[in-house]
Amino acid sequence: MQLAFAIVFTLFFLIISYPYIKNLQLCGYDISFVFKHSLFLPYRFGGKNRLVFTKRVVRLIILFSLLLATVNLLIFLLIQIFWIPLICMLIEFLFLQYILLFCALILIPFEQLIKKVYINRAIKILNNFNGIKIAITGSFGKSSTKNFLTEILKSKYQVCSSPKNFNTPMGLCKTAIEYLSKDDEILIVEMGARRNGDIAELMNMLKPTYGILTAIGEQHLETFECLENVKKTKFELCENMRNGGIVVFDCSNENTKELFDKYRGEKRMCGCDGGFAFIDNLSVTAKGSCFILHLGKRQVKVNTKIVGRLLLCDILVASAMAYILGVDEKTIAKVIANLQPYPHRLQMIETPICTIVDDSYNSNFLGAQQAVEVVNLFTGIKIIITPGFVEQGARQYELNYKFGKMIACTFDHLIIMNQTNLTALSRGAKIAGMKESQIHYAKTRKEQNEILQNLQKKGSVVLFENDLPDNFV
Repeated sequence: MQLAFAIVFTLFFLIISYPYIKNLQLCGYDISFVFKHSLFLPYRFGGKNRLVFTKRVVRLIILFSLLLATVNLLIFLLIQIFWIPLICMLIEFLFLQYILLFCALILIPFEQLIKKVYINRAIKILNNFNGIKIAITGSFGKSSTKNFLTEILKSKYQVCSSPKNFNTPMGLCKTAIEYLSKDDEILIVEMGARRNGDIAELMNMLKPTYGILTAIGEQHLETFECLENVKKTKFELCENMRNGGIVVFDCSNENTKELFDKYRGEKRMCGCDGGFAFIDNLSVTAKGSCFILHLGKRQVKVNTKIVGRLLLCDILVASAMAYILGVDEKTIAKVIANLQPYPHRLQMIETPICTIVDDSYNSNFLGAQQAVEVVNLFTGIKIIITPGFVEQGARQYELNYKFGKMIACTFDHLIIMNQTNLTALSRGAKIAGMKESQIHYAKTRKEQNEILQNLQKKGSVVLFENDLPDNFV
């Protein structure tokens, strides 16, 4: 009987721990972060995200199950007074999340050993790769720049680039082991960072000959704490560049320009008149952009479906790198003309009722400014759906408050998703003149869609700005 009770309670606790396991995975297995925010992380079975049963998750679930089963079996076998085990079960229920974190902590040495094996295997592959290696980092624009550069270089080379947003050491391992082939001539790697030293680790693995620094700003301040730490970490790309390499900088961003001035190696300036690469005679409509692209001493007229000044800066630095690697300006212009907006990055979607501007991927203040500028190109009722920005540390309220004020100057209606930034967004919008009747709150996507159906009319424009994962309330 005791064994049966132990098994039943173990299965019950394992099932109800699903949201805790999912949150830990969504937080990148950052045990200290989850512990710090354990009382505020949402307990949610459904939602947008599902638990991905990776090998790491399976190992964690097995250890967690064994620990629960052992504890439950001991309780029911050793304690004979019937009500004491029930109290023990209640205590265990209340501390389930922390028991899970304890299991994750126990597994750290084993996970580090597995990580080391994969990294050593990947480094061997990368060291044997004789082609050109390009590293891309920045606070935002990394994925877009990587995608644009890949498309341009494909006109001349066999190119491999890190898929999706694989920008961690394990992401680089997966790229090298599963995607890089012997026929590839160029490898493009996106590098992300949440702490000092993250870029240096990736650079030591890749050992690239070329690099790109995109726009740098206040991103991941939850872990970086201040902008200076962000700049210091991004500069690790320059500090670890191989001799003879060239770094391209998006100097339209003042923080990146500061790092350009600091770097003493071979470098190219983009985004400033008179630099190696810049844009002039820019004309932008809701249908696309037209401009003169200057590359070195050459220039060419470019038409593209891409809109948004930050995305055009990403195209510019990608074009500069491609030009350095031997792709001529006419070919570059031809490729740019055929570029399509990438999913969830200012992607235009036409419906019978409205135009959707999907900018739901990883929003930040500068990116949101860009999206608002794009929406201003349209006429009709303007609606924005957003949860605001996260991981902004001490500046989170301030940035979302400013965003709310920005929203009030452009949009007719604001739909706030999630509670995380509800107060900051609504207060900012109201202080800038938005009425209470224009501000709406949705807890779920179903509520969001119901509100949107009531607000939109023929010819309206709907901006989706950011989309938080389920580990945010």
